Amino acid sequence: MLHRTAAVTAALVITLVSVTGCAAGSGGSASSATGAAVPQLDPQVASSLNDALRTVQSSPGVASATNRIELHQRYTAADGTDVTPPGLDAWNNRDAGPAAPPPIGAVSPDDPRLPPVPTPSARPAPQAGATESHSFSSAFVVTMDPDATPSEAAAVPVTMAERLAWTGVTLTLQVPAGPGHVLTSVTYSGTFDQRIPDETALGVASGLATLAATPGITGLEASIPQTLRVDYGSLTIGVSPADDATLARVRGMIDGTAFAGTTLHGSFGNGAKP
Repeated sequence: MLHRTAAVTAALVITLVSVTGCAAGSGGSASSATGAAVPQLDPQVASSLNDALRTVQSSPGVASATNRIELHQRYTAADGTDVTPPGLDAWNNRDAGPAAPPPIGAVSPDDPRLPPVPTPSARPAPQAGATESHSFSSAFVVTMDPDATPSEAAAVPVTMAERLAWTGVTLTLQVPAGPGHVLTSVTYSGTFDQRIPDETALGVASGLATLAATPGITGLEASIPQTLRVDYGSLTIGVSPADDATLARVRGMIDGTAFAGTTLHGSFGNGAKP
């Protein structure tokens, strides 16, 4: 059984305070807040995110693509204590629509997702005189066709990096199971403030495709960190049957891909750690 080491979440982008309550794409200074202005996404940021989503949705091999944007609002007292009213973010994002679907891979039963924060019936009021800051997060989830090629999968993060400029955008790219291969999921976190080289994206996609078709592998999840160093990321695998020969064959296949040297996580089919 495949076990995830952590739930995939949207990452924080940039903290900005604005008297108009807008979360934008560049830094700013804090100001004292006496009322709770509803944060809004900067139009230029929203346009770039929408452009990236539309482009990905129309890309070859893409079956579906969604983007979940959330606004975050924080209040800090003069002594640095967080005095954000409980449920404020939930209230601010109550009309944001359904959350993007989770990755295809299974979630470990000992790492359950936290329940959503209840949305208050009325907008919570901040503490008078607290310092207000706004930020936003964006989580793309893209599902390819089961028969999508590695080149088609690799084009998705490359295309997004050409249109976005923020570390906080997260991409979870999924290829469902198909004839001769298991499902795969890869998450790019904090990478979209730089160019993603074609060879890096293709190496990740090709490596996952190779491993997905390897006998004995029952599931795959990979993570690519902000540095774009694949070996600094992680690879979570499921292996069955539970024998040394299967594990040795799987390790041999990993060593021939871009994931050689990557931190490995996973289990045998019976739950034993490899």
